[in-house]
Amino acid sequence: MVRRAWTGLTRRARAWTVEYVSHGDGSLGAHDGFRRPWTEHRARSTATASAQGLYDLQGLRAPEDFDRLARETISKCEAMARALKAAAPSAASVGALDEISDEVCRVVDVAEVCRHTHPSREYVIAAEKAYVRLQDYVASLNADGDLYEALRSARERDAKNLSDEGARVALTLQEDFERGGIHLDPARRRDFDGSLSRSLELGMEFQRNLLRPELASRVSLDKSTLSSLPKTVRDQFRSNDGKLWTGLVDSSNSSLMLRHLRDSNARRDVFIAANTGPEPNKDVLANLISSRAGVAHSLGFETYAKYATAPLLARSPDAVREFLLSLSDVLRQSAKDEYAVIEKYNHGKHISVWDKTYAMAQARGHECEFNSAAIAEYFPLEGVIVGIGELLARVLGLRIELQELAPGEGWTNDLKKLVVKTRDGDMRGTIYLDLLPRPGKFNHAAHFVIRCSRMVSPTERQHPSVALVCNFPPVSGKGRSLLSHGEVETFLHEFGHAMHSVLSDTEFQHLSGTRAPMDIVEVPSHLFEHFAWDPSALKLLGKHYMTHEPIPDAMISALRKSRNIFRSIESQQQVVFALTDLELHNQTSELSSKSIADLAATIQNEHSMFKPVSGTNWELRFGHFVGYGATYYSYLYADVLADDIWKRYFEGDSLAAGAAESLRDKLLRHGGSRDPEKVIRDLLGKDSLIEVNGGFRPLIQQ
Repeated sequence: MVRRAWTGLTRRARAWTVEYVSHGDGSLGAHDGFRRPWTEHRARSTATASAQGLYDLQGLRAPEDFDRLARETISKCEAMARALKAAAPSAASVGALDEISDEVCRVVDVAEVCRHTHPSREYVIAAEKAYVRLQDYVASLNADGDLYEALRSARERDAKNLSDEGARVALTLQEDFERGGIHLDPARRRDFDGSLSRSLELGMEFQRNLLRPELASRVSLDKSTLSSLPKTVRDQFRSNDGKLWTGLVDSSNSSLMLRHLRDSNARRDVFIAANTGPEPNKDVLANLISSRAGVAHSLGFETYAKYATAPLLARSPDAVREFLLSLSDVLRQSAKDEYAVIEKYNHGKHISVWDKTYAMAQARGHECEFNSAAIAEYFPLEGVIVGIGELLARVLGLRIELQELAPGEGWTNDLKKLVVKTRDGDMRGTIYLDLLPRPGKFNHAAHFVIRCSRMVSPTERQHPSVALVCNFPPVSGKGRSLLSHGEVETFLHEFGHAMHSVLSDTEFQHLSGTRAPMDIVEVPSHLFEHFAWDPSALKLLGKHYMTHEPIPDAMISALRKSRNIFRSIESQQQVVFALTDLELHNQTSELSSKSIADLAATIQNEHSMFKPVSGTNWELRFGHFVGYGATYYSYLYADVLADDIWKRYFEGDSLAAGAAESLRDKLLRHGGSRDPEKVIRDLLGKDSLIEVNGGFRPLIQQ
């Protein structure tokens, strides 16, 4: 998951949540018994030795420093903006805008990570205030007509002096300004601002309704039924009479309940509760879609889906639809075969949608025959980190050094700092590992940008810095933090994002690292997930916490089988989500709450083995409508591209020396600074993308 924003001049801050399971610990002990592919570099670099401040931000040593830094940043940027507007428009104007953006991001990005990770409430409150203040300032920059005119004139008058990257930065900056309505006449601008403000308010209301206790769904279970649930879920139930126990059903516990409840009637009750209401979201969702359509219409787009996909690799909803329908066709037969496997373990009986999770878990256990607890013994967190370091050394020729934190640099006692260098010792960037759970901390897995890569002079680069934030389980009774295989996959996913950031060689920070189109930015992270299933990579990553023996071949085979056994059925559900998201935002007429429900049900009927249940409305609980809005397809899209890259460059010899160098040279180093169509065709060949009405979709392998 990437934490970032699309806010015009500074392309960060809007965050979306991806549902990753992540719990775990991470301390590199002195006696972990593993050979390290990095050196424990205790002699601090010059930059680190200066002890700039918390999160390596110069001058941040106390909560009150956030207010001062925000004020100083705004003052400095105002002076830079005045100078830019006073100068004759030229190619240098683009560099000046990028410098303003970098100056704001220097503080706002630290405020973003601080408000999600710092254990001190004082720091969190100060960071939130600075974050809001700087985002308001960014909004004023994005509404500055003189800055826009300076940029537009620079592109018109001095394009010949812009590098290819500079030209793309200038183009995306202008597009971002215009997607904010700056070029509209006063009447249309008022309509745009009203629709945008309304859509933001409705999005927040939709999410708030999912958290309101009085709107939550509840189920009642008898004592015998309740006993089949894990203790963490049982403890959420309360009883008044000793006969029935009642508890809330929400996204945090419904999957666990559906997986463990042995009684089908109880599973039905839980499923219905998890997929019903909240009732107010019927009108909220309809109005949200209508308001977004108003935003698109103000900017000259026929639908919001056309507006949302225009700057991405897909470029049009037609390309997205054809991609999703083609993928659905490919999945159809294999999903039927997988359904037959589930039926076999249900005595040949029909599987209702509320029985799906339980039946799949039962079938997976019989078919794959592995013990999750036994597998976790091969993934002590410290060993996994060592294995990832060795993996990066082999496929990318990188050196990873565990470096001591400077005084005042870290925000939690268990923080680790990794410095990434080339095999020749050239600095590439810094990765902070914040891996332990604690109260108030961001509770998903995420990659936070702290500082972007850019050239600060013809010979000097600003090196990037990121934080990988996870919540892996603390040390167990066995004396180590032992990760599930799914947590290893999540960790590799986040390291894929980190490589995108630290290997970025862009001239400008505006399109550095993960500042790429949404449907391509997840490609490196999805690609790195493949290492979690590759036998050779697993031998590096999986070493027993006591014996240090590599994970046995039999366990690897069982893991690989478990990955594929129901992959098509699971992918079908994602197709349903993505198609519903797309089509709701691609309508040319107003949608009622009933027509929204009918559309969602029709799509599920056509593209899933499991049909909708009358009276349920999952779409009212699908929070990703708010964060994605016509772009939920991007994860499936990136997954297909990552599969193709894996097959072309890694399959069969995943750990070959330099296996990932083409990935580095053709994708990672460019960040978002190249046209994504050219990036993918250069990496995968000219036939890897299919043109659809001016847009593009990946070629789907059978």
